[in-house]
Amino acid sequence: MVRKHLSLQLALVLLGVSLVPLGGVAALTLHLIQRSMTEQVRTSQEQVARATATLVRDYLNNAATKLQNIARLIDPRKDPQAETEKLNAQVNPPDIFLEVTYVRGGENPVVVAQGQQREFNLAQNEARASNRAFNPKVGQYAQLFSNEDPIVQEPQRGNWFWGRTLDNVGTFNGLPISVPAAGKDVLAATLDFAPVSRMLSSIAGEDAREISLLGPAGSVLVSAGKAAPFPAPIIRHVPVGHADWQIRVTEATPRAIPESVVQAVLGFGLAAVLALGMAALLGGRILRPIRALASTADAIAQGDLSARTGIRREDEIGQLAQAFDRMAAAVQELDRAKSEFVAHVSHELRTPLTSAKVSLANVQEGIAGKDAVGRVQEDLDRLIRMVNELLDVARIEAGIELARQPTDLGELVRSAVDTLRPLGRVPIEVKGAGASVEVDRARIHQVIVNLVDNALKYAKSRVDVAVDGREVRVSDDGPGVPPEHRDRVFEKFAKVETGPKPPGAGLGLSIARKIAQLHGGSLACEGNTFVLRL
Repeated sequence: MVRKHLSLQLALVLLGVSLVPLGGVAALTLHLIQRSMTEQVRTSQEQVARATATLVRDYLNNAATKLQNIARLIDPRKDPQAETEKLNAQVNPPDIFLEVTYVRGGENPVVVAQGQQREFNLAQNEARASNRAFNPKVGQYAQLFSNEDPIVQEPQRGNWFWGRTLDNVGTFNGLPISVPAAGKDVLAATLDFAPVSRMLSSIAGEDAREISLLGPAGSVLVSAGKAAPFPAPIIRHVPVGHADWQIRVTEATPRAIPESVVQAVLGFGLAAVLALGMAALLGGRILRPIRALASTADAIAQGDLSARTGIRREDEIGQLAQAFDRMAAAVQELDRAKSEFVAHVSHELRTPLTSAKVSLANVQEGIAGKDAVGRVQEDLDRLIRMVNELLDVARIEAGIELARQPTDLGELVRSAVDTLRPLGRVPIEVKGAGASVEVDRARIHQVIVNLVDNALKYAKSRVDVAVDGREVRVSDDGPGVPPEHRDRVFEKFAKVETGPKPPGAGLGLSIARKIAQLHGGSLACEGNTFVLRL
């Protein structure tokens, strides 16, 4: 079928009416396109700014929660060097904290333990800040604290504390935070803001967009992306929800066509009297879909993600409308996936949390004893395992670098199986010999452990692991996976009911397949057998 091009239609009008009415119609059309595109940019900015603000807020809250958990690991009555080693283990290899400091409260607060990232420690040694002094108990330069400091005052009142500005040490940018510890003690930390910078860079992408995190008086704390030079930028500010921080999104004002072309088209309008009738006909054909586009964009901006233009044309406007509809469908699918993900995670977290809460309530009332504490520990282990799996999924989807090294696949499989033998309720037998392969040893070890652990959940009397060159087969004598579900078991949160409900969030097999694919291999299900090929 011959495609109808808008440029051809415009050329026919120019030939038919001396090119005159095209100027007025084109100017009006461009104005509407310009307005529609500008509104789309503003809508996109609002969504990006709010999403970024939520991510920054979640990063701060998650950091304080993690710091609260670290506080429970430290005993200020023990040897400071030993407790310092505990804190060093929390920040090395590098995590979200540049340093973590345990401060014993009192008339004069004293640092009794401190962990620092190694590179941050070197930077502190070079900086020799005036508010720090060498602490022989912890063997490091430690901050001097006072009861007048908010970082000490707020936790002693039972509150979490976040600073309003970043501390700069060398190439490091960190935010002071603190949480309550035992009694009047405080656990303070410097939160690394490099992950926030990377997060803003990822959101800014390759587009001509700049995303900045603004602090007090509009100072720029973190910025990513670069907006192209333009005379009239579109700027959107959204509060983060912490202190007076804001997210600022800056983009260029979209241009439908160069301004010189617009001026030329307007010049044609001087003779428009000769072709008003045809101009009205052409204008109607062009403007109706543009209005439909603008109306649909407004509906989507107001939350109706199911809105579509319904335009079916073969010219450029039709292509634009169809591209817009595809974009709207993608946004709707993304929103659905987000809601589904939140629902899955909420469901999986609710059960162990409810169980732990009931067990603790029984302990408080004297109904249960040590066995209830054990159940709470099991619930916490399940929560930690689930969070670790979610973090693995996020890292893999964000893109990880594999530390490949020559590895004996057979030896690696036997090592992974040995870690599960004490936990297995049925025998595990390993047969065969593996080839030498270039893989990330830790990641493939994780895959084997996931597959064998999955087999142990369903096995009746035994689990067999066969190694043959670059292939590993893990089999059990359980009920097996029906053919119609053999691809679905690798989806996130997928659980195929073939017997008693297995524990876990349904992420292990999904993680295992993604790791195999990152190595250029595959992972398949054959009923009672999972086959890993590298």
